[in-house]
Amino acid sequence: MLRIALLEDKLTVVSAPVGVAAYDFDFELYFRCSHPAFFEGDEPCVLRIGAVEDYAAQYQEKLDWGLRPVNTPEQHERASELAAWYPLLADMTPRTRIFEQLPDAAEIEREFSWPIFLKGSRQTNKHNLKLSIIRDRDQYVWAAEQYRRDPVLHWQRPVVREFVPLQPVAGGIAGKVPASMEFRSFWWHGHCVGWGRYWYQAADYACDDIDVGLALAQEAARRLQVPFLVVDIARAADGRWIVIECNDAQESGYAAAPPRAIWSAILERIELAQPGRGAV
Repeated sequence: MLRIALLEDKLTVVSAPVGVAAYDFDFELYFRCSHPAFFEGDEPCVLRIGAVEDYAAQYQEKLDWGLRPVNTPEQHERASELAAWYPLLADMTPRTRIFEQLPDAAEIEREFSWPIFLKGSRQTNKHNLKLSIIRDRDQYVWAAEQYRRDPVLHWQRPVVREFVPLQPVAGGIAGKVPASMEFRSFWWHGHCVGWGRYWYQAADYACDDIDVGLALAQEAARRLQVPFLVVDIARAADGRWIVIECNDAQESGYAAAPPRAIWSAILERIELAQPGRGAV
């Protein structure tokens, strides 16, 4: 069920529960909410309705309602599509090649060494280990066939990435990509409004130089210029920080980042931008 709530008279959120604990959040429990019957036009809003199949159509629909989603369709694509954000962040993320269709093993071997990381242009299939970390030619032949049949991957352009070993952490989920020193950060108009462990299912983990990782994420946010952005960062096994991926924060789960603190920080940023009734 779609819900429209104006938080603290500052920001409208259009939300719908998707049944995922790391994504859903009940704004009514933590913020003063009103529910306007109509909007006069160009009212800033954030969408929290899960993955959006046709963002341009959603954006236009909300404009017709008098609302303006925080990210334009162009900004949504720049945040969500690896082909759009990678050229801007190539020096801070693993070397990547985006293909129109699955290449043969020989073509991969001309550019990469095994193992490689295989994914779709927007996402993996829930971090499936055997379909993500491909260790040799034989596994790739098998994985390519699975990719073509996979309901999540088959419609996406295939992406081959340099495999960068990450600093491991305890725990994780059997059959998934191994849990690592990875963090999810949320950025509102270039300001960090929250961050937390990416692998929230794993044992609690932390590191002493997270500020270095967040500085890298801040530079990524500066380059992308997307109003509401998620940047996932990780500490490699050799100690350097890298960007794992970016996403439209409207579609992103919180992982272990505290949602109440994130939305409180966003409302504070809006208040700072325009006291009394912040513009977004």
